[in-house]
Amino acid sequence: MKQPLYNTGVLFKTLIKRDWFKLVFWILGMLAFAASGAGKMEVASNPATASTLYTMFVKNPAMVGLFGPTPINNPTNYSLGPIFGQTMTLITGLTFAIISIIYVVNRSRKEEDDGITELFRSYSIGKLANTTALVMELLLLHLIMAVLLALSIEAQNVAGLNHLESNFLFAFTTSAQGFLWGMFALLFGQIFSEASTTKGMTFGLLGLLYIVRMLTDVTNLSIGWFNPLSWSYLAFPYVKGHENWLAVFLTFLLAFLLLGISYILELKRDVGVGYFPETKARLHGKKGHFGFPGIVLNLEKKMIIGWLLASFVLGLVYGSMFGQMDQFISSNKTVKELFVGNETAASAIRGNFMVTLFSILSILIAAFGVILLTKMVSEERKNRLEALYALPLSRLKVYSTYLLTAILSVILAQFLALFGIFIEQLGNKNALSFLEIMKSGMIWLVAVIFVLAILSLLLGFVPRLAELIWVYLAFLLFMTYLGKLLSLPKWLENLSIYNYIPKLPVEKMNLPTVLFILILSVFLVLLGFEAYRRRDLITG
Repeated sequence: MKQPLYNTGVLFKTLIKRDWFKLVFWILGMLAFAASGAGKMEVASNPATASTLYTMFVKNPAMVGLFGPTPINNPTNYSLGPIFGQTMTLITGLTFAIISIIYVVNRSRKEEDDGITELFRSYSIGKLANTTALVMELLLLHLIMAVLLALSIEAQNVAGLNHLESNFLFAFTTSAQGFLWGMFALLFGQIFSEASTTKGMTFGLLGLLYIVRMLTDVTNLSIGWFNPLSWSYLAFPYVKGHENWLAVFLTFLLAFLLLGISYILELKRDVGVGYFPETKARLHGKKGHFGFPGIVLNLEKKMIIGWLLASFVLGLVYGSMFGQMDQFISSNKTVKELFVGNETAASAIRGNFMVTLFSILSILIAAFGVILLTKMVSEERKNRLEALYALPLSRLKVYSTYLLTAILSVILAQFLALFGIFIEQLGNKNALSFLEIMKSGMIWLVAVIFVLAILSLLLGFVPRLAELIWVYLAFLLFMTYLGKLLSLPKWLENLSIYNYIPKLPVEKMNLPTVLFILILSVFLVLLGFEAYRRRDLITG
């Protein structure tokens, strides 16, 4: 087609018609995640509580690295609005970004891999029509989400969060990040020839910029203006005198610049290929590749190695925060007023930081395991397992191979992350021992295994709904990140498996509870396998 945008409107209507339920579910989920906690944060408006939170979240460089910075320099000004802005802006922007990356890759590069785009091109459709329709849908989605998010916070009429302009700034800052990272995914989709590589590279860049911002936020905040991810909070919503729409403008500007580059690259390439040449296949396969486990490991080795390396690097970055935290404890007079004695203050702050750090880290590791395990249903949809089952291959071997690959990978990833933390903090005056870090960090793997057990149950009974596990992971992140701060109902806390994990070193080990979770996980896995063994394979 000489007209690259021909029939864009038709494809746009088709996308909306096909995805409307998923988009509505996405909007409602994001509103529940980002706006539902606004009314629950009124406890932070108490002056004594706000002063404590100011010490822990603003003055503590380790917590700034996790939650993001704020320009507030006086505890009396650290009211509900700035507290909400600091704790929610970065995490909401990241959540929007992650979902956008997955959606854009699935609707662009993945459809090329599956031959759907080539089928579209056989009709009177412009070369850029599908991409443009996708961009229009994504932009419209984030604009609607931004407006609804701002109005939903405003409607709660919470003191400090009832300024409409501030609410719109918060909503557009976070939604703009979602659109921006969708454009990053679109660009990488033009460069690389596989959906898995595109996702890996986009998430890799997101993780790299997250690590960079952790370092710059506690050293030189102005450098953050060179980091697109930092624009999610440099608008400083709810902080009077510091609110800045420039970050939103820069985010959309970069997004459309990436879109323009993507257009140029797509016009110059053929369907199904990228600009990086595919790796040439070996003439003779290795012996380890002939068995089914060898095939799975060979297919997933790049992603596994990437995640393991990223986990170790993230551990090194988190480990550097222990030194900053020790300096904060020893030099801050307010800390000594909040706790009884220097040693008690140090152990209490360090212990609670370890609980927060290790729990969030384990959720990231759980996401790694979920990606690996859902590969089973992904291969099933592409009819690849059906061809393998024509061979003498049992369902038990397929099920157990994917499950054990995921479990062993997350165990190794968690270990490497904790090992990175241990190495980096060795030079500190109050360095923790290898056993202390491993005991406090590895216990969270019990929750990760439980998440994988739930996923295996979904894969057995309702494989088409397996992606609901991401909703539960988002819920775990929300509860771990802000659960205590929001004082949520006890029944809601009890829905989180993380609520039952012993918070070492703050709490004592609860072996009966840990064993019960592991036994329950094994039961769910066996139940999932029995369902998988009996059900028909899915296609499409």
